[in-house]
Amino acid sequence: MFKQALQKLVEAAISVVPIALIVVIIFGLQFSDLMPSETISTNMLIIFLICLIFLILGMALFSFGSDISMSKVGQYIGANLTKKQAIVFMVVIAFFLGLMITIAEPDLTVLSDLLQDVVNPWVLKICIGIGVGIFLVVGLLRIIFQQNLKIWLIFFYFIVFALGCLLDGKSGESIISIAFDSGGVTTGPVTVPFLLTFGAGVASVRGGKNSSSDSFGVTGICSIGPLITTMILLLIVNSTTDLSSLKNSISLDTPFVEVLSHTCLEVLIAILPLFVFFQVYQFIFIKLPKKELLKIDLGFIYTYFGLSIFLIAAKFGLIPVGYSLGNNLGNPDFGGQYNYLLIILAVVIGCAVVLVEPGVHILNQQVEEVSGGTISKTKMLITLCLGVAGAIVLEVIRELYGNFSIIYYYVPLYLLSISLSFAVPDIYTAIAFDSGGVASGTMSSCFVLPFIMGIASVGGENSGFGVIGLISAMPVICIQALGLQSTIKFKLRYKLVQKQVRETNDAQIIHM
Repeated sequence: MFKQALQKLVEAAISVVPIALIVVIIFGLQFSDLMPSETISTNMLIIFLICLIFLILGMALFSFGSDISMSKVGQYIGANLTKKQAIVFMVVIAFFLGLMITIAEPDLTVLSDLLQDVVNPWVLKICIGIGVGIFLVVGLLRIIFQQNLKIWLIFFYFIVFALGCLLDGKSGESIISIAFDSGGVTTGPVTVPFLLTFGAGVASVRGGKNSSSDSFGVTGICSIGPLITTMILLLIVNSTTDLSSLKNSISLDTPFVEVLSHTCLEVLIAILPLFVFFQVYQFIFIKLPKKELLKIDLGFIYTYFGLSIFLIAAKFGLIPVGYSLGNNLGNPDFGGQYNYLLIILAVVIGCAVVLVEPGVHILNQQVEEVSGGTISKTKMLITLCLGVAGAIVLEVIRELYGNFSIIYYYVPLYLLSISLSFAVPDIYTAIAFDSGGVASGTMSSCFVLPFIMGIASVGGENSGFGVIGLISAMPVICIQALGLQSTIKFKLRYKLVQKQVRETNDAQIIHM
């Protein structure tokens, strides 16, 4: 166990190096003509470097704890539910599991706090939790009854964009931005380990020839629920708030004690309900050995402290740095001379966000295991980096050069995603939509969103909101493009083998 924990610590340290290098290099460039002075103050840099140490510790503890708690909970409950053969029981349990883990998701808390002037945070969280709960049920039933994932995705995204057609004007764009960001933040450090192993557990018990591809897709389906329920909520409350008024809402001087107490309470609310639920459920239905149960309980403790430390470091160190970068480099007083730096930064930050995101590593590991090494962790990581970097670049371009609606990004991207799903194997589609949800995790809400809001605060009429939804969309296309490449390569090899076989047969006939 010590060796495993040490390995997680080394992995975490390696993962945060890119972001550390970005900030340190930018701080150094301030003393040249390449960067405006005071983009990152000396005091901010010192705080950031201190937070970096705790970021590494928190990530390592969380990753280690998640492996022996959250992942096991999802696997055990998913497998046990499938054995029950009682559909109503499975539906009820799955719904409340989805609701509980979503309401407790720290990423959602970060977003809802930023949107408190638009809608009550708890109303928004409950609404989004209901969406995830309903669609966790949909994902469960899809696996049990072996339904095609592509058909479900087309149907539900048709509903999403049909609801979007009912919206118009600035308030309509605000609703769409909130909805897609809500879908992105629901798949954070608490939900991802659970949803991935939940789907794998159900698929393994059900079995069948499609069990490998069916073990993925639950996270992607659960991301759709908040899109629909959030749009309905904001249509009902008739929200007319212009999100651009919120782009200056990030405070750079929040007291540390306030961040500490607020975050520890957030994480306690995140972990405790699921912990209690699992204790009761396993006592009644699973009845694990005491040694295994103690191991899972210790995992919950590691997860709590790791996630608390990680989020405190992210909120106190990453949010101010991200906002300051966007705010200073995007300042129109410089006449756009630093726009090229913002685009380069978008690429680098996108890659760094993927490397530092805990859920990404969990997904990549599972993909490699299920595919038998056919889809390697390295290949997945590179593809996700390209997707997230591309998403952030698109949003930076929108903030710098155009005040058009973000819907002009969402519609073609999702149309392309659905179209690609018919050209690639099912497993790539399932992995792709899971990847979109996983990539838009904690770092997206704590670093990327503040970075974009910083640009928006000195730019045009945009707010910066919607970028998390964009980060969810781009990896879907990139992963499926990877699948398309593999499919074409396989077909070409197959044709080559057939040609060689024919030539060999012809040569044997001539020889005879």
